[in-house]
Order: sequence, then C-alpha cells, then structure tokens
Amino acid sequence: MTVLLTVAGTWNGANYADALEGGGTGIDMLSCINGQYSPIISQPANTGYKDIFIFHDAVVDPITSVKTYLQQFGTGTGFSYGGANTAATDYSHVTKGILALGNADTMGAGVANNSDGFGGGLHIDMDWDVTTANQFLGSRVGTLKRIYGDNGGPTGDGRNLATAFTLVADAMSNSQNTGVEIAPTAAVAGSIGRKFSVNAASAALLGDLGHVRMRFFLRTDATEGGIMQWEWVIAYSFTA
Repeated sequence: MTVLLTVAGTWNGANYADALEGGGTGIDMLSCINGQYSPIISQPANTGYKDIFIFHDAVVDPITSVKTYLQQFGTGTGFSYGGANTAATDYSHVTKGILALGNADTMGAGVANNSDGFGGGLHIDMDWDVTTANQFLGSRVGTLKRIYGDNGGPTGDGRNLATAFTLVADAMSNSQNTGVEIAPTAAVAGSIGRKFSVNAASAALLGDLGHVRMRFFLRTDATEGGIMQWEWVIAYSFTA
C-alpha cells in the first residue's frame, strides 16, 4: 500500500497549507531583507525559523532513504507560478536562482544569524534539538546544516535526487505521542520509524519524526527583489 508523508509545523499537525502566490498551498518562508534571514524574530538573538516535522502513516515498516532537494516550481505540484520572474529563473538562473543564491553563501564559520551579511539561499538545519546559539551556524555546513545549491549553484548540491541531502540521524526524534521529544536510542540516517501511536518500539528505536528547521538568507549585496518560488521535494522509500 502507499505510504504517505505529512509535512507539518507541529509534531502531530496537518500538512503545511500556506497560501501561495499564483494559487496552491505550501510553505511560505515569508519576506526577507538584505543582510537578514526569514522567518526572523530577532537577528541579534538568532531566533526565527520555519519548524518542519516529517512523519508518515506506515504500519508495517519504517520509511528509509529520506532525502530532500529542490526543483523548479510547478514541476511536481502543477501549480501556476506567481513570482516576480519565471519559475526557471527562480530555480536555475546562474545569479538570480535559489541554487545560485545558496552557492554565493560565504557566511562566516562562527556566524549563524547573517550578521556579516554573507548568508544566502535556503538552509536546512537537521539537528532537532540544536541550541538557539548554534542553529544555522556557518561552521556546521556540510554536516548538520546544508545549503541548497552549495558547491556549484545550478550544478551544485541538493538540486536533484542524485545530489539530494539525506536526512541525518540527528534529525530524528521520538514524539512519545505527547510532543515532548526525546532522542531515539538507535537513530539511522534516512530512516523514520512508525508513529508512537502505531508502534512505540519503532518510535523509541528510530524516532517517529524527522524534525528540521529552515531559513532563507539574503546577502547584503543582493540586488533582486520580488517573490521567489521553488519546490522542496522529499524523496523516500517504503514497503507498507
């Protein structure tokens, strides 16, 4: 049988359904100004991010090979583009696209909040219980934090299934069916166990949530404005 994901803002919530320009629903990263990030609460305090919980309805086995990547808006959803340029420009343009913005990121290793103005693109932090001070820290790029388009922009990381980012073991948590998350006893990269309410042992072993945080960063020297749109894709393998 088909195993379906839920991509929610809470541990037991419904799929994200923010209204998107052009029609359709998804995740709205909100607006961002030069030298900052979005969603933002306080830049000096390094607070603000999009909280994303990934879980599934399998009853027999965990899902495996969970990976994420970006693709051109409308490719998978069929939604009409409602941005400021074109769907292709927003995705793969060599300077304006989301992948190019990620490749241009040179935020300092000791910087997490874009205080140096060199942060760019879409960042994913895959440590579910990362501290406020360390979340999105530049020194964590390549391990617990990844940047879509890093190392090549339109030919860089996280641009398709072949270059997708595997969900690391640190992203897995056990909801305990209460929302009070704890670390699973034997988390495995790319594997999310069955929900605690379905199989508590699976949730305790592997975790029943993939819990990540996302931010969009904009360099101080960025010149393009307007709405950008792209698709964030989660790929996974399942049995039943």
